[in-house]
Formats: sequence, C-alpha cells, structure tokens
Amino acid sequence: MGSKLLKLFATYKTFFFMYASFLGAGGAVLLAFTKEESFFLVNNHFSAFGDVFFKLLTHVGDGLLFGLIILVLLFYSYRKALLGLVIFIASALIAQVLKLTYFDDVMRPVAHFGKDVDMHFVEGVARHVKNSFPSGHSTSVFALALFLVLVFNMRKTGWLMAIIAILVGYSRVYLAVHFPVDVYAGSFIGVVTALVIYTWLDAPFESKFGDKGFLNR
Repeated sequence: MGSKLLKLFATYKTFFFMYASFLGAGGAVLLAFTKEESFFLVNNHFSAFGDVFFKLLTHVGDGLLFGLIILVLLFYSYRKALLGLVIFIASALIAQVLKLTYFDDVMRPVAHFGKDVDMHFVEGVARHVKNSFPSGHSTSVFALALFLVLVFNMRKTGWLMAIIAILVGYSRVYLAVHFPVDVYAGSFIGVVTALVIYTWLDAPFESKFGDKGFLNR
C-alpha cells in the first residue's frame, strides 16, 4: 500500500500540495493561538457578501451532495459509485463515533462562550450546542474532494477541489458552528479515509465491475 500511496501523491500533487499547505498553515495557527483566539481570527472578520457566500457554500459539506453524486455515478460506473459510497459511509461513521463518544462533551462555540461573548452569527444558520469535534461537514467535503480528484483523474485541477474543501471548512468557523481545530481534524479524517479506501478497494472494484453502470451494462 505504501508504494501505491506514494504514486497517488505524485500523480495528484496539485491537490496534495494545496492540502499540505493548509495543514501547515492551519497547524501553525493552532499552535500559535488558543482555541478561542483562533476562532475569533475567522469569526470576527465578516461582511455582507461573506454571510451569503458562506451560508450557501457550507451546504457542500452536509453530505447531500456526496449522496447525489454517488447516485448519478451509478448510471455510469458501479466502481466509482461504490468507492464513493464506502468512502462516504466510513468517513461519516468515524466522525460521528468520535463526536458521540470520546468527544461528546466538547461544546460548540455558542455553548462554549455563552451569552457574554460577542460572536458573529448569520441568520438562518442552526446554532448547535454539542458535538463540536470533529467537524462532520469538513470530514465530508474533504473526503468528497479527494474522491472526485482520484476517480476523475484531476491531475491539474486537484488544487481547485482542495480550495473548495478548505473554503467549506472555513465557512464552519465563519458561521460560528465550529472551532478551527474541529475543521482541521475533520479534514484529516476525510482525506485519510478517502486515501486508504481508494488504495484498498479501487483495484478489486475495477476487476469486478470494469466500466459497467446502469447505462452501460
């Protein structure tokens, strides 16, 4: 598996370079600032455009888009659809198990800070209280981004998928529903899960299904 992973890193270097840059910059921020300070570095910088943009963009990570893409892929490629389904289920399961067990007591910003701290909220965005760590939206969108890069061979445009995923993660803090560390951890879960499952199952699925789908049996 190690040689396969190295080949993927080299082949899709635009995605992994952008993601590594995100990990490096994000890690530096998390080390330099407290959990609360890093939150306000994002949440305190807002605009009317940002309120609309990030409120819409954040839905890319809610899992519905991932599910829709999997359904569409069934018509063209069982292999791609099944890969997407396993990646989606596995990454979501890992994130939710962590949320509901080991980190069940980690509060969202609204509960962590209480009423005495001035935060920027966007109207129409649900203000959850518990299960902040890790960010499920971030897990989903990073898993989806890498999945699309791998199955559609996005060698040159992988950086764009990484940026979209990063912006969705940023939206979770902008909208005051997560801390940066939640997004950071969620992104890692999503990327690692997609990498491991693709490396493990792509060849067996290709051997079994080839290019078959509902429309090309």
